Amino acid sequence: MQREAMSRVHAPINGEFEDRGVFVSGGTSGIGAAVARAFAAVGANVVVLGRRSEAGSAVVEEIRATGGTCEFVRGDIRRSTDVDRAIEIAQQRGGLRAAVNSAGIFDRSVLIDDYSDDAWEEMIAINLSGVFRCLRAEMKAMKAHGGAIVNIGSSVGHRGSLRGSPGYVAAKHGVIGLTRQCALECAEGNIRVNSVSPGPTLTEMAAPLVAEGPEAVRATIGQLNPTGRFVDPAVVAAAVVFLCSGAADGINGADLAIDGGQLAKL
Repeated sequence: MQREAMSRVHAPINGEFEDRGVFVSGGTSGIGAAVARAFAAVGANVVVLGRRSEAGSAVVEEIRATGGTCEFVRGDIRRSTDVDRAIEIAQQRGGLRAAVNSAGIFDRSVLIDDYSDDAWEEMIAINLSGVFRCLRAEMKAMKAHGGAIVNIGSSVGHRGSLRGSPGYVAAKHGVIGLTRQCALECAEGNIRVNSVSPGPTLTEMAAPLVAEGPEAVRATIGQLNPTGRFVDPAVVAAAVVFLCSGAADGINGADLAIDGGQLAKL
């Protein structure tokens, strides 16, 4: 019995993504682009969905220049037809083995009594309803053969925030709840659904603070997490690939904080 159990344990990655379809929403920059690069590096046929053609083309060119396979699909996760089209393309590229829902927007803190209807509705439409649309299409595509899905949440999905807006914080809480709900629904179909919650990450949004120098970064980020450093998008991407791999077979409905110890301070 023990020997049989051990035989089912997968080595991390182990070629399992080779020539298999992987879908990444919001893969044109930041964490999404890092995830696209990481999956391409292990042989996946990556399909990136995003709104910015120029940025999408740049990611594709970078990945292909290093011998990877990547395709950009221009679309908006607020439209089900765009999501369904991109998922179908990924399904045609060797079967949809993994999907990562990274597309999202951020807005700075605004007090609730000053927060407009339009700002709220846009934040929820993209950061929560968009994730729902992706999950629905991904789960349908994976029903026949199984797979793994990872949603990109945030450390503010576990707490309030003086940096993020009410809409952003509410949406990220919702992503974690949606992850757990889908994990329950998918378990019998051999589909796992997890999320990761990065803390402040070294993406384009961090550029103004980085330009102020290392001391400014340490002073600001040190208030949030014990390391005093931004999270590297490549570190988030490595965790995502792991969660989609057979090595994470027993992990379902979980949220992994990648925040330098930020939530440990709560």
